[in-house]
This record gives sequence, C-alpha cells and structure tokens, in this order.
Amino acid sequence: MQRISLSKVFIYSIAFLVTGVIFAQEEEGEIDTERLIIVKPYSPTVSDAFKVKQVPVINDSTERKKKAVAYDIFSFPVASTFTPAKGTAAGVTRKSAPRLYDNYASLGFGNYANVAAEFYSNINLDRGKEVFIGLVHNSSQGEIDEARLDDKYYDTGVEIGYNAQGRGFTWGVEAGFQHQLYNWYGIPDYFQPTKTELAQIDPQHSYYAATVGAHVDMEQGVFDESKLKYRRFGDNFGSAENHVKWIPKFEFPVVDQMIGTELSFDFVNGNFDESYENIPVSNQYGFFNMGVAPSIKIQQGDLSVNLGAQLVYSMDIENEDNNLYLYPRISGSYRVSGDYLIAYAGAEGELKQNTYYEFAQQNPYVSPTLSVAPTDKQYDIYLGGKGKFSDHASYNIRGSYTSEANKTMFLHNPYIVGSTPKEGYENFNSFGVVYDDVTTLSVFAELQFALNEDLSLRINGTYNNYSADAQDEVWNLPEMEGSFALDYQITEKWFAGASVFAVGERNVFLDYQDAFSTYQTKGKLDGYVDANLRVGYKINERLSLFLRGNNLLTENYRPWFGYPTQGIQVMGGASYQFDW
Repeated sequence: MQRISLSKVFIYSIAFLVTGVIFAQEEEGEIDTERLIIVKPYSPTVSDAFKVKQVPVINDSTERKKKAVAYDIFSFPVASTFTPAKGTAAGVTRKSAPRLYDNYASLGFGNYANVAAEFYSNINLDRGKEVFIGLVHNSSQGEIDEARLDDKYYDTGVEIGYNAQGRGFTWGVEAGFQHQLYNWYGIPDYFQPTKTELAQIDPQHSYYAATVGAHVDMEQGVFDESKLKYRRFGDNFGSAENHVKWIPKFEFPVVDQMIGTELSFDFVNGNFDESYENIPVSNQYGFFNMGVAPSIKIQQGDLSVNLGAQLVYSMDIENEDNNLYLYPRISGSYRVSGDYLIAYAGAEGELKQNTYYEFAQQNPYVSPTLSVAPTDKQYDIYLGGKGKFSDHASYNIRGSYTSEANKTMFLHNPYIVGSTPKEGYENFNSFGVVYDDVTTLSVFAELQFALNEDLSLRINGTYNNYSADAQDEVWNLPEMEGSFALDYQITEKWFAGASVFAVGERNVFLDYQDAFSTYQTKGKLDGYVDANLRVGYKINERLSLFLRGNNLLTENYRPWFGYPTQGIQVMGGASYQFDW
C-alpha cells in the first residue's frame, strides 16, 4: 500500500473522532383543573398477542466465531506431524443433553509408535472463581520407509489459568509452555548422499515456547474488554523471539448510536544466531505496530452495516524505517428472502505481524535463518450469499479479491556442495521464507446438512488464482482445497465420523549447486487426498472407547517437498470424564 500524507491522516482522524452531544430539556407544564372535563370513561383493552419468530443461527465461515475455549493450548494442531492438520467436525446433536463433567482425559496408541494424550480439568474454587489445567501430547517414532534420516517427533503443551467473576466484570490470567521436537528428514529422492555423509547429518531440532496472558471483560461503561499476551519462543540453535500483543476495546454512546474503538499494540523482536551456507542474513528484527480502529454498526430492518477503518503506524526498529497505513473495515448484509438468502459484502485489510513462531507452526521444517517482516494486506474485497434451502440444509458462497504486499511463501532452501561442516538443515532438507506482492482471486462454496438429529455432514471447497509480482510463481500455495466431514450417532452407544481433506498441486523451486554447475528448476508437487475414519463405543456416561484410522488411502503423500508421510495410521484408546 502507498504511504499516505499526514494531512489525509488528520482529515480521516477528524471524521472518526469528532462527535457531538445534544442535550434537550423539556419544560414542565401545568394542568388547569378547573377546565378538566371527562367525556368518556376509561376502557382498558388488551392488544392481540403475537409470537416472536425464532431466527435460526446459520453456522458458516462468515458468522462471528465463538471465543476460543480456555483449554486450547497455543492453538497448535494435535494431528500427526506426518498428516495435514485435521479440522474438527461439528458436534452431533443429541436427543437429550448428556451430563457435563469438569474433567476429561484421553489416551491412545497406534502403529508407528504413535501416542496421543489429552487432559483437561476445571476446578471450582468458589462462586465465580475457577482454575483450569490443560495438557496435550502427540508423538511418533516415525519409521517411514522412505525416510533416510531419523523421523521421530513429539509435541507437548501444558497450560494453567485462573478465571474470576467480579461485580460487573470478569477477568483471568493464564500461563503455558510448549516443547516440540522434529527432524529435518526430508532429503529428496534424486539427491543421493553416501552412507558416510548420511551418518554425519544430525537432523534433530527443538522448539520452545512460554506464554503468559491476561484478559478482562466489562459489562458496563465505556471500557469494553482488554486482552494481553506475551510469548517467548526459541529453538536449540540460539534463536530467540519476544512477542507482545495488547488489544483494548472501547464503546462510546453518540446520540442514538454506539461508536466502537479498538486499539492495538503489537511488538515483536528476535534474532537468529545461524546463517545458511555461510550466506549473510539479517539475523535481527524488530517491529512495533500501533493501531486505532473506530467503527459504527447500523441496523435498519433487514439491512445491517458495519462502517469502520483502521489506522496503523508501524516502526521497523532495526532499520529505523517508519510507515503509516490506512485500511478499510467495512461489511454489510441484507436479508433478501428471510433466512433463505442473505447477501453480504465487505472490504477489509490489516497489517499482519509475522513471527518465527507462526512460521514454525505452519512448517516445522524451516531453517533457523529466516527473514521476518510484516505483511501488508491492503484490501480483501468480498461478495457472497448464504442461507438455507430448508430447515436441514444451508449454504454459503463467497468470492473475493485480495491484494497483499510482502506476502510470505515457503521456498525450498538451496544446496551448495563444498560447504563443510554442514548443519542439519543444510542438506537440501529445509525451507526458507520469501516475500512478494501477490493478488488472489478466490471462490469458496460450502454446504451443510443436518439430515436428522443423529446425522450431519459438511462439504466445502476453495479455488485460488494467484498472481505474483517478482517471483515466477507462488510457492507451496495450492490452487484447489476441499474438505468433507460427517458425524453419525448410530445408536445410543455407538457413534462414528469420517473426514476427507484434499489439497491440489503446488509450485516448488529447486536450487542445487555443485562444483561444476548450478541446477535450478521449477516443478509441481503432487496434490493429495487424506481420508480418515473414527468409531467409538460409549460404555457408560463416563467411559468411552475409540478407534481411529488416518490416511486410509495408503498414500505416502508429501505435504512438503521431500517429506513423505506415514501410510495407514490406526490408533485405539479410551476417554474418561469425571468430577473431582
């Protein structure tokens, strides 16, 4: 996005922040009792009663998402590293509400020495006060036939927090820790190092993250809510990153409307102690983004409109370069035909603060030699329609056009012969990050069916058409994506579910240099389909058994170039819920 002048910023700020308050006072009157004449006796009547029709809630991707459950730990996926992150299917509607317990534990074992464990607990201390504890663990010994290096991994996270309800407000604090271990095992097939060279490679690396946070929600007053979170992230190669994000929100009454204002303070700084193949990199980074986003919501019959904008001042601390950005935050919807057709549209943008932590969660095989900078999402203009065909079927169709400056893409790191000794990530088996200006034309469609109280399913698909500026292609971004999910309560005791994830082809770029020549080529990484099935049996209201099968099409597909996945994965286990 082009920089804007301070004069324009001043005009925009005046338009959003200047408000008027009008006070009116009504003079008191007197009744002349001498001339009061009753011409008709009072006859009270009761108006016709009417029933307020219930407006069904349409669960789709455009509805406002619920707040994250307190048990979520770092928001990292719990699926196997060797399969794509699995979405959780919608819950099955039960005929009678089951008893809810404050504690839950689950443990499962499978082939490839896979282990999955979860534990959640709510401890009520007093009225309105509680302590929660969460633990998630996933691990595997790997054992992939095509892997020539150690491919085991584990991912463990724990979180503890405290929530309390005061007079007119709620507040809470939380802290967590996460430890992840991975291996850069993805050496391409055509790259054939000797057994001696393979034995000298140490592919193991670890990530560490520690977080603390706090939040407060006010029921009345100008101050609405505030969220604060700090995360310390690093690895076993000396990398370190600090990320602080604070978002306070306010609401001001102006005449008959409420003006909402969101402030944001986002600070990140870090450093990398490593370089790639002795190639100099900018190993330190620091950004401080401050934003203000006023907005107003207008409701007029079937029309609902949100008008707003965000002004962001960004400071590049290391390079002493500052920029000012202005983004639209406009959205609206109109009920064309009740709940059967709701048209919606909008234009939104943001300055996205990229971090080493987020890169490592998206692709755990990145090298600790990255360039970290924010992405300027200039605008995302969208238009769509949603609604229902009947009480059992709903739909959502959306088209959008997005422009992003400095959009991030993962690119396979080059291999340079002769550079010794090599680190574990310098053997044609890791990824870096590149930035480019990219526009995206996207079409999304989704159908949801609740055939009865026991059976529900959802299917969706996305088509993306990318256009890059400096790069020849967009790297590792699929053109087509889709998913299918089904939940079925077979009997009161038996339940089952299925899910399918499809990802299309992705563009990759390979750079191989030896003593005689340089080999560079563009190619396509094959798409894949991952089919999964789960079956469970409820022994009683506390204890259940489950059996899961992942990647049932037996395809050792590659979510990243050079990284084959595990084949058919079968896991069995039990879950137990209880009260202390």
